Amino acid sequence: MLHYIWENRLYDTVTLDGVPVSVLDVGQYNIGDGPDFLVAKVQIGGIVWAGAVEMHLRASDWQRHHHETDPRYSSVVLHVVLQDDAPGGTIDATGRAVPTAILSVDDEVVRRIEQLELSDQALRCTPELSYVGTDRFRALVPGLLRERMHQKLEKRTGTTAGTYSNTFFYHALMRYLGAHQNNDVMEQVARSLPYTYLKKHASDPSALEAMLLGQAGQISPEPRDSYEAELGREYAFYREKFALEPLPQGVFRKLRVRPPSYPPRMLAIAAQIIHREDELRTALVNQDYTTLTSLLSHPPSEYWQTHIDFGQPMKRRMGGPGQATVLTLLINAILPTAYLYTKSIGNEAMAQAALDHLDELPPERNRVIRLFEQNGITPVSTADTQAMLQLYEHYCTPYRCLSCPVAPLIFEYFRTQHR
Repeated sequence: MLHYIWENRLYDTVTLDGVPVSVLDVGQYNIGDGPDFLVAKVQIGGIVWAGAVEMHLRASDWQRHHHETDPRYSSVVLHVVLQDDAPGGTIDATGRAVPTAILSVDDEVVRRIEQLELSDQALRCTPELSYVGTDRFRALVPGLLRERMHQKLEKRTGTTAGTYSNTFFYHALMRYLGAHQNNDVMEQVARSLPYTYLKKHASDPSALEAMLLGQAGQISPEPRDSYEAELGREYAFYREKFALEPLPQGVFRKLRVRPPSYPPRMLAIAAQIIHREDELRTALVNQDYTTLTSLLSHPPSEYWQTHIDFGQPMKRRMGGPGQATVLTLLINAILPTAYLYTKSIGNEAMAQAALDHLDELPPERNRVIRLFEQNGITPVSTADTQAMLQLYEHYCTPYRCLSCPVAPLIFEYFRTQHR
């Protein structure tokens, strides 16, 4: 509820030590781990601060949730609470004092929100959506897919018509090897370690592992076994050679992560895929999805087939990414890169073929897809589920209902009902 109040500015005041805080931008709601809102802007005492905002009912919840030892919360510029019960103040992992502001909310606002039973899973066009039906919805899919693809490309390249980019594929590959829990951190590793450095050593899988695992903060200064010591020495060389600054240790989420998806293993899998970059590029240019699937499924090096982390062997041998991960990589890394490349050389037919391949992949499964299914829209392929995600993320969630391509069908239903 606090998140909804902040995001929609339903509060009366925000004050810090009795002085009003000007909220210039509430930021972007963070659906993953870490602070509640990212890239917010607040003005405190004439100074504009940009960063994250964390919200709690009580100021003491900061320490109760152990944020003071979590480096992900070092970007917080304002801690917003309903009750300040921490007279000692709030500090982050660096020892910096984080300003704690009081949020004042009218009781009637709280009552109305509770009465409406707001949920981020609700589709606002229900029950009318059920009258649209699967067939009429599927007529909207091609347009939504193009829109989604262009937005993905623009987000990572700054343009929808750029040239083929190894860097684009590398960032997408890393992100979607994060197994959901670590997507953001994996992409952060990619952004801190330029692809050009990896490409110089793509023929040496050990060098790739050293750079990726070292840059991700996964190599301990006190080696847990001989292999970690070996990679540590290699990373030290590349760190000095390329003036690299690794991510701090502890930023990856490992609790409740399945062994095959453990971060060190996924980084080693990324190394193997990058090692086969030439084969992968040829298959990608030819849109040879059989070969692409095989390359993405390749197991990591021998060590990581029997370990989930340094010094942590497993009795059961583990292979490469599972079918669900490979599907995710096809959808979010391979197909956008194929689309970007074919658009850049002016081959519209091949660009369309990349989109059409989504119709040959099975539908995805997540809570958003289930919402549409519960309201009469049944997906038959990834094309349908990607269109659903586009609707939900870019129309439903930001309240752009009247801009939604489904809206004319809803209004058409209203006209027939009121004739």
